[in-house]
Parts: sequence; C-alpha cells; structure tokens
Amino acid sequence: MFGRIFVYKLKEITRNRYNVGWNFIFPIVLATVFYLGFGNLIKDDPDNFSTIEAGYVNTVGDASPFEAVLTELSEGTNDQMAVLSIHRYNSKDEAIKAMNSGDISGIYLESEDGIETFVSKNGITATTLNQIVREYKNKKAIIETVAVEHPENLPTTISMVMDNISTVERYDFGTNTSPYIQYFFALIAMSSLFSSWISTDILEGICANMTEQGKRFECSPTNKLMAISAGILAALVLQSVTNAIVVIYVQEILKINFGAPLWNVLLLTTLGSALGVSAGVLIGSFIKNSHLLVVVPLCFTMTCSFCSGLMWHQVRQVIENNCPLLNRINPASLLVDSLFTLSTYGRTETYYRDVAIMCSMIVISLLVSAFLLRRRKYVSL
Repeated sequence: MFGRIFVYKLKEITRNRYNVGWNFIFPIVLATVFYLGFGNLIKDDPDNFSTIEAGYVNTVGDASPFEAVLTELSEGTNDQMAVLSIHRYNSKDEAIKAMNSGDISGIYLESEDGIETFVSKNGITATTLNQIVREYKNKKAIIETVAVEHPENLPTTISMVMDNISTVERYDFGTNTSPYIQYFFALIAMSSLFSSWISTDILEGICANMTEQGKRFECSPTNKLMAISAGILAALVLQSVTNAIVVIYVQEILKINFGAPLWNVLLLTTLGSALGVSAGVLIGSFIKNSHLLVVVPLCFTMTCSFCSGLMWHQVRQVIENNCPLLNRINPASLLVDSLFTLSTYGRTETYYRDVAIMCSMIVISLLVSAFLLRRRKYVSL
C-alpha cells in the first residue's frame, strides 16, 4: 500500500504544472539570468586562486629536500587544487626565457648559495612563491637546530612540522570561490524551499476540511500516517532530482565551479530539499485555509531567500554582524552557509554545525506536524 500511494503521489505532483514550473523551470531560468548578469565576474574574479606555473632550476646536481617539497605542492590534496605546477629547466637562462614568454610566472633557482626566487611581477603569485621558500627555510632551521642541541627530540620535532604541513594542505588554497557564487547557492536554497508548496499541496489532498478529495481520503480505510509519509517521500524525491538537475546545469552547462565535490553538493541539496518539504508539512499542519496554503509558503520562501542573499549577497553578513541568531534559524541561510563553507574551507566545524541544525529542524518539524495532524478531528464529513 505504501508503494502504491508513493507512486500515485509522485504522478500527482509531477502532473501539476504549477509545481513543475516553479520548482524546476524557474530555478534554471534564474540561474541562466545570474550567469548572463555576472557569470564572468565569477570566472575572472581577481581574488580567485589558481595553480601557479613555476620553473625550477637545480645547479647542485643532487635531488634536494626542497625539490621534494615542490613536488608535493604540485599534487592536489583533499579535493583542493595543486598550489604549483613545476617546470624543470637545465639552466637559469632557459628558465628566464620561459618566464619572459609567459609560460611560467616565477622561477626557483637552487644552488650552493641557497634558494633564489625570480618573479615576472609583484602580486599574489610573487607573495605565494616567496612564502613557500620562507616557510621551507624556517622549518629547515628548526630541524637543524634541534638536531644539534637536542637530538633526542628530533623525531618529535619532525612529526610536529609534518602535522603542521598537513593542516595547511587541508585548508589552504581552496578552489576558486567568488563572493558572487553565493547567488547560485541562494538560488539552490530558494529552489529547496519551493518544495514547501508541494508539501502543502499533498496535505490539501488528504485533509477533509480543505478539499473534496480530502473528505474521500478521510473516509477511506487508508492509514493517514502512511499516506502522509508516502507523500513526503514523493515530494522529497521530486525536489532532490530537481535540485540535482539545477546543480548539474550550473556546473556542467554554465561552467560555474562550485568549488566542492559534486556528490557532496548533491547531498547538501538533498538535505535542503528535506528541509523545505518538512517546513511545508509544518505550515500545512497549522493552516486550515486552502488559500493561505499558497500565500504563506510563498512569503516564507522569499523572506528566507532574501535573508540568505538571493537579492543582495551581503545581507547575510549584515545579519550575522547584527543578529546572528536569525542566520541560525533561517533554513535558506543555513544551506547557503554550509555550501559556501564547503566550497571555501572544506568540511569544517561550521559546516557540521549547519548540517546538524538543518537535521534538527527537519526532525522537529516532522514531529510537531505529526502531533498536530494526529489530533485533527471533524464534527462530520
């Protein structure tokens, strides 16, 4: 029986042109408008970090520890892009020629006198290349000092230095993350909350005080909890697929990189879909007027979307500075914050906090809705 109700509800909501238009077509159209409006600002953002093309010349002859460091930095780690792309040359003149032609942005020259850095111009690239050498020299000096003065502590020192490097590799140099990409994150959050309309539409069809269909359902021997659960699952499946299509469209068709693994983004959008569905069920359990079942979810979705930065990307930061509690109870802000944190810093404490709050909201909304719907009675049908 559960499977049959699930299939029927899935067919019912997919045949509703109103739901298909707002939940599927509108997000894709709005994503296209965002792309036409400032898509190039995201791709060409000067604050974005990209892998540095660097040359390396070793006049010592033997392989050095610094060369091993450069090799490690030229490998991407933990879903992050590589810091360097190393091009090895036999002489300084050859490397200088490559830099002047624009093939590389800087040169490392390692000789008996030490390590020298040559750059074509000042900027973030020059700072990064110089900082790598500076950090290498500092850590090398620490290890050499400990080896001379306290050799018994050498293994511990090396272990601490390596742990520090692992931490930097995990959180440094994330993929290109522009502040404008928050508009696309807010778009996904809005699309997720649109599923609240699907939930209220499902409840409208099973509540006797709203529609004739609801009266027939109340008179049937079907278990209400099972029917509502099947409807919620159908709404979740439809909205999750819709969000997945929007995400793939933005990333693969519009070529806007979210800066995080696709599977992780899809998991978050599925969680956002569940949040929107549960919010709609909660709204439908409180409201008994069929007209308000359209107005209230619309106002709820657009208010939350505005506060999450859909119309102005800095509004979420303004709220965070003045009343951070609003960002903790706004489902759209939570989803945007988790997506932005994932793309910028990875799975940090803030990311897990946002996910935990969203999961708690889903559970609380469904529990309250079950309590209210279970106690709903009618004088006559």
